[in-house]
Amino acid sequence: MDLISSDPKSSSPSSSKTAQVSSPSIQSPRSPFKKSATPVTMGDRKSKRSLTHTQNAPVSSGKIAVHVPDGKKPVSYALLARSIHELAATSDQKKSQRQLVYYVFPKLAIYNSVDPSLAPSLLMLGQQCKDRTILRYVYYYLARILSDSGAQGLTSGGVIPTPNWDALADIDALGGVTRADVVPRIIDRLATEALNDDVEFHSRRLQVVKALTYAPTTNPVILSKLYEIVFGILDKVADAPDMRKKGIFGASKESIIGSNLQYAALSALRRLPLDPGNPLFLHRAVHGISFADPVAVRHALELTSELATKDPYAVAMALGALHDVLRSPDVLARVALARLCHTISRAKSLNERADIKSQFNDLLYQLIIDRSATVCFEAIACALGKSDNADSCASTSIP
Repeated sequence: MDLISSDPKSSSPSSSKTAQVSSPSIQSPRSPFKKSATPVTMGDRKSKRSLTHTQNAPVSSGKIAVHVPDGKKPVSYALLARSIHELAATSDQKKSQRQLVYYVFPKLAIYNSVDPSLAPSLLMLGQQCKDRTILRYVYYYLARILSDSGAQGLTSGGVIPTPNWDALADIDALGGVTRADVVPRIIDRLATEALNDDVEFHSRRLQVVKALTYAPTTNPVILSKLYEIVFGILDKVADAPDMRKKGIFGASKESIIGSNLQYAALSALRRLPLDPGNPLFLHRAVHGISFADPVAVRHALELTSELATKDPYAVAMALGALHDVLRSPDVLARVALARLCHTISRAKSLNERADIKSQFNDLLYQLIIDRSATVCFEAIACALGKSDNADSCASTSIP
């Protein structure tokens, strides 16, 4: 075909042959977004799929090598563990910190457990880094290591199963790291940081107290140490009557720090095993009802309600006036108050103290007209005896 005259007859056979031979070399590449006009057979589809997989294979491996998240295929645990060890040594660099925050730590969360051999690198990161996001990840993974060593603690947070690390360490010829080796070291470090009352260390201290509660409580030595730390924090923040007072520009910095520590300590005490025979435990739980933080008051009421099921007489004697809790902004705190009033007002050990039972019964009926429907229904259920145990249901049921 003549390109000038557009006459198909003027084209010579030699030129047509040359065009046919050279056309593949000058043909423009086909767009992958355009549908093919010719039908595609099953064999062509398989060959194209295998070709696409072969072409994409080096790209995926290149993404993993340069620490670019793939988003489709999980990264191997060995690669993530090696990255943590390598990046912990250069944690003072911004590039290493970005890789930890945006790539390594989020990918590690999809696995069921954490290898205890990562504990030294995590402790190094906690000591050298000041980035809050990295520290939050560090204390989270330290808590997972602590929780996996005992019956109580975090449930498996990931979806990809991992092997038994202690069993692998036992069969390792070079001697691997087990949880029994790293748990005491982690607890010692966290206990030291929990006692640091520096103002600049306050945000880290809250994370440390929370991570300590996931330690194995089956060991009495560790449990007594945890109680000592929590009670020590409560001793410092409990005797502060001016925490509710606000200045011209709002609450002071000291009151905010004290309120945060009240919440953290009572939240930690809530996670620890209940100790009904310990008078100090009861004293701290009852004293927490008068705290400024509403969530701390909720935890204190829940602890006191659980203690009342074990020894209602001791709890009733330790409690004071609870009318301030009726105005608490926390709904769950008022729900816990309804359960506490129900337990004490129905206790058989207080039959000789009708005045105390009547006082808690009056509080329960005041909660029936609460502004929250959740509190109202809980108070009605308690007043009807829905929460009674089996031995007292017959005497308290409505005819």
